Amino acid sequence: MLNPRNAPTEAFLATLVGAAGGLAFVLMGLVQWQVEDDPTWIRFPVIVAVLELLAVGGLVAGLRPARLTAAFVFGLVALIHLLAVLNQGPVWIRVLSGVLSAAHVFAVVMLNTKPARIHFLGGQR
Repeated sequence: MLNPRNAPTEAFLATLVGAAGGLAFVLMGLVQWQVEDDPTWIRFPVIVAVLELLAVGGLVAGLRPARLTAAFVFGLVALIHLLAVLNQGPVWIRVLSGVLSAAHVFAVVMLNTKPARIHFLGGQR
């Protein structure tokens, strides 16, 4: 189980970015739903947040394949946010998507550091 006392900082930061990023994306969808009065704005962010929170759950549980799975999911979410940055739309969505994209790339890098690999694979490498 991932707790701040025995897990490396890298794994804790990646978990935190994954959970906060998924919830921030849902919050963006909720705000856009209220602005445009269109409930379809919330469907995709909820699906992405569920995927992200499942990956975070695997990281917290300390499952062995969770590191690679979470890195893949976070990389995919980073690309999704990058597409939102390049799309036309409100400036605040594009800026926040850029920040979330950079945060998810940061999480992928943190999951690929040596302390995180040792933590999830177990033992010295």
